[in-house]
Amino acid sequence: MANYLIMTDSKAGTVRLTTDHAASSYGSPVLVIEAEDVKGAYGPADTIGDSGIRGADIVAAWDRKLDRTPEERAAAGSYLRQWFEGPQV
Repeated sequence: MANYLIMTDSKAGTVRLTTDHAASSYGSPVLVIEAEDVKGAYGPADTIGDSGIRGADIVAAWDRKLDRTPEERAAAGSYLRQWFEGPQV
């Protein structure tokens, strides 16, 4: 089971990349957002709220940080590969 915290906000909202969610299928991670203004599970092609930002944009930016572990990079790659036309790592 993968469960990686990507970010938090000032009001205790979280963004996680996880396989521990009903929307996860066959071990593929989903992006789960639990915040005051946005809640739900998102695939890489899904737009988050009214922001115009897709799930893949968030995960690809998170993956670019130099301190990612091999396991985190593998989870990001698995998530992003679900949308062939989107960004890849």
